[in-house]
Amino acid sequence: MITAREALDIILNNVRPLGPITVSLAHSLGYALAEDIVADDNIPSFDNTSMDGFAVRSDDIKAAPVVLTIVEEIPAGKIAEKTLKSGQAMSIMTGAKIPDGADAVVQVEWTERMDERHVKVLRSVQAGHVIRLAGGDIQKGARVLERGQTIRPQEIGVLASLGKEFVQVYRPARVALLATGDEVVPLNKKLPEGKIRDSNTYTLQALVQECGGEAISLGIAEDIREEVKSKVAAGLEADVLITSGGVSVGKFDLVIDVLKELGVEIKFWKVNIKPGMPLVFGVRDTRYVFGLPGNPVSTMVTFLKFVKPALRKMMGHRAVDNGLKVQALLQHEIKKQDGKRHFVRGILESQDGSMIVRSTGSQLSNVLTSLTKANCLIILPEGKNQFSPGEKVEVELL
Repeated sequence: MITAREALDIILNNVRPLGPITVSLAHSLGYALAEDIVADDNIPSFDNTSMDGFAVRSDDIKAAPVVLTIVEEIPAGKIAEKTLKSGQAMSIMTGAKIPDGADAVVQVEWTERMDERHVKVLRSVQAGHVIRLAGGDIQKGARVLERGQTIRPQEIGVLASLGKEFVQVYRPARVALLATGDEVVPLNKKLPEGKIRDSNTYTLQALVQECGGEAISLGIAEDIREEVKSKVAAGLEADVLITSGGVSVGKFDLVIDVLKELGVEIKFWKVNIKPGMPLVFGVRDTRYVFGLPGNPVSTMVTFLKFVKPALRKMMGHRAVDNGLKVQALLQHEIKKQDGKRHFVRGILESQDGSMIVRSTGSQLSNVLTSLTKANCLIILPEGKNQFSPGEKVEVELL
């Protein structure tokens, strides 16, 4: 049985980025850039003041305090009509262009207004004082953002400052979702005895959307070969097909056989992890298939650990494994009964300057509420079965 690391390597070595699309800057949040962004201009494009005050010639105020004659007022967005001469000052507002002849700005707090035409400068300053130089943030010709970079609000701000009304990004993955099993009932139907509601489809829809993908529900396939085959075939029209259930070794676990019939090459089946061991990954041309276990916790954990990185790579993100990992002190003993890598639902907290973590309680793979209590997964590696209180463990934030 392959390890979690081997399984993820196989997945990432097979999936390829999708093609680029052009979107408006206002709708680009969360996408990955499909182009390098090179600045056409300096930002800022002109020398300007970072504070309200008076534009001066620094040589004039070396012997401060000195009185200067005010010859003009420069609001932000306006350009001085005059050139500043010796013995003069100009009132200037934050963001306004530095007038010709000036080489410094004295903030208003360091001045005393004598009358409408005169100001006393109380301190001397060096040339360049509180002046933001042209190109001080971005220089013309510089590569500002790189292909594969995720567009966050701060990237949108930079793109706007560069005048990028439209940007090229990698298109969202279309992800088909199929729940399987005679026991699964849609939400709009009465729940008969012995049946369960379809929670997996809704969990997976939310996870796909959170990744930036487009989720397409194929509904539920009963344990009838032709029905499973028909719905799987429809799902293979999408970029990715995710099934939940039907990938174990039971009499009615039909998904793997159907995938093979439809030309899907199974790259692996079963990974040495808990929860989620009966995980399937397959490829048909440029379509990718993930057969996830049916238990709700197993479904979500295998999505986070294996499907999410694949989707992020497909959608062009440079960082595909975006889970933040930290070290924390275990609050209680945990014992494993097998040699698998365990992903334990945990609660991470700060206590007296240290990060501490404990499990949410029951780790059964059908207890979905344990994930609502969790803010992390405690990662317990293969090859070790006992973890003691106070021991450092690796934790991945949810």
